[in-house]
Amino acid sequence: MVNQTLKRPAMTPKKHRSIWFWLFWVLVTGLVLTSFWFFHQASGPIKYSDSQSKIAKSDATFDITLNKKQINALVAHYLNDSDNSGFTFDVSDKVMMYGSTKFLGQKFNFGMALDPQVTANGNIILKAKSLAIGNLSLPVSTVMSFVRSSYDAPKYVTIMPKKKEIFINMSQLPTTQGLTFRAKIIDMKADQFVFEGGLVDEKK
Repeated sequence: MVNQTLKRPAMTPKKHRSIWFWLFWVLVTGLVLTSFWFFHQASGPIKYSDSQSKIAKSDATFDITLNKKQINALVAHYLNDSDNSGFTFDVSDKVMMYGSTKFLGQKFNFGMALDPQVTANGNIILKAKSLAIGNLSLPVSTVMSFVRSSYDAPKYVTIMPKKKEIFINMSQLPTTQGLTFRAKIIDMKADQFVFEGGLVDEKK
């Protein structure tokens, strides 16, 4: 009988992963987790109230009627702050919000059409109706979440991603010479914006 020598199969040497391979995946994982954390924080529930006007009840109240050109001048003064990374509002046929933000490290520009509505207490709600965002396909609520996390909004502006709304609290607008204002009529088609003005009620 011929002696047969049993041979063990040759062991394939283990491939050692480069340190750069692991660093790459640690970086990618960190970016994804960070993005989801910011998204979760930005899309969380927001508490806001339709605050009553601070206008004192007196014979000194008055109405002011503005057109779109005048409204844009006010928007430029109150909302279009150069320190807000290019977030701007424009009133034409629609109320438009333009800006840029990042998703997973990729910067993108967007334009969002908003429908203005006056609340019972004279504040303003801007409801998102459509979104233009280039080659990306993201829902409005997601974009609004990133806007909320990167837009240094004034204290009288509240961004609510889940409701797809932006709330403007007129009662918190800075007063001028003791005067405050509330919205009464916003008619985009008629180019009519009516606001009621009056002395600040010091008791509120």
